[in-house]
Amino acid sequence: MRTPDIENFAKSTLIALDMWRLPVNPFAIVKEEGIELAPGRYGPKFDARIEFVGAERAFILYYRTAQHGRTESRVRFSLAHELAHFYLPSHREYLLSGRSHNSVIDFRSRNPRENEADEFASALLMPRELFLAEMDKRRRSFWTLSDLCRLADEEFQTSVTSTVRRYCQFDFEPCAMVVSEANRVNWAWHSDSMRALGMSHVPAGSRVPGTSRTAGLWKRLEGSDSLDAVGGLVPAQAWYERPYREELWEEAMPLGYTGLVLTYLTLQDPGSDD
Repeated sequence: MRTPDIENFAKSTLIALDMWRLPVNPFAIVKEEGIELAPGRYGPKFDARIEFVGAERAFILYYRTAQHGRTESRVRFSLAHELAHFYLPSHREYLLSGRSHNSVIDFRSRNPRENEADEFASALLMPRELFLAEMDKRRRSFWTLSDLCRLADEEFQTSVTSTVRRYCQFDFEPCAMVVSEANRVNWAWHSDSMRALGMSHVPAGSRVPGTSRTAGLWKRLEGSDSLDAVGGLVPAQAWYERPYREELWEEAMPLGYTGLVLTYLTLQDPGSDD
């Protein structure tokens, strides 16, 4: 399913449920649809799974609770991801056939079905029109990573990863995000205006550039479990081969205790007067 179709499907779902407002509460949606919740500690690699139990004609949603590295906002995204499997027609057919699988959330999967579910979760929790209206109220020319973290926590109650990706997706300014694990790139996302400046590709599987702020953070994490963020100017060529700009502002932060680091790249220096 194309991204615009997923956006429209999520919007129509919220309107039909009379929940077209922020913050969107996936727990309320689950309750409204009569889906049985099965919270638990489960394993460290488990996020969530939804199943259809034919004998009871019921859906059950298993999810890992907000503890041991899982924040409440990440749990909410997990539930929204499972709701994609419940709502999207081809996903629902898969469940009704008696099949199910453990989901991989936060855009980490290479499975198209999981990618669709992540897109739906973002559109459900941060609907395009409501997201744009919320940003318009603030009228800021650029946002720092800490700004976006507060936005995720206070306004949308969503995961930092999904919120930063949504911000890049709507192209409010030239920016990009990179998620890395064990000092290697998992995936990256660029705004359209960032791509137009010759900065559009950070290869998955490549090592984090040694001269980047993120590499410094990974080195620090070898001997510390501090969740403090880092930031500063870096040469644009640290991340890109032929950028149209000489420098970038880079911020990086551990994503809780998940073993992942989120990097945010922009053209703006928050310390400048421009």
